[in-house]
Amino acid sequence: MTRNLAVKKEIRTLGLDLCNPRRLMGTVTRGGNYLDGVLVLPSKPTLKATWIASAITRTRFFPELRLIMTHDPEMQLDAKMIERLTKLPVITVDSTRRRQSDGFKSYKVEEKQLQVKSSLPSGILQEILSTTWATGMLPEPLRTAHLLARSRFPGKNTRFQANK
Repeated sequence: MTRNLAVKKEIRTLGLDLCNPRRLMGTVTRGGNYLDGVLVLPSKPTLKATWIASAITRTRFFPELRLIMTHDPEMQLDAKMIERLTKLPVITVDSTRRRQSDGFKSYKVEEKQLQVKSSLPSGILQEILSTTWATGMLPEPLRTAHLLARSRFPGKNTRFQANK
């Protein structure tokens, strides 16, 4: 089971973006306002949920994390396995689906609409989305992770140490 989840104004969320085949990019945010950290994981040919979950639990951010959001257009991650291993609820977000399938449900916050899949109750999920969504097509943890994943900085830059 997952930890008890109390949705507060500055809930710590890890956003994981899998749009870049070379690296798995993550950002830790407080609510939809503050960026607390960046997590860069080299992407392997096959993404293993156990490998990702163990990398998440080894970060310095893990003790304060309350949930994980993923943006995974190719549906490569096993969200249930990550949820089980980290004991954190996982919210899978898809901004491209037009119809509700594979357990995805449509959620609307103000004028924005999103397809979301999670084991959390609908009311808590709606509250999380309204707390973490500041601007753009994705909630803030995923928006910043997506921006960084699409950036063009070299993967072997020794001066950029985001995980330290």
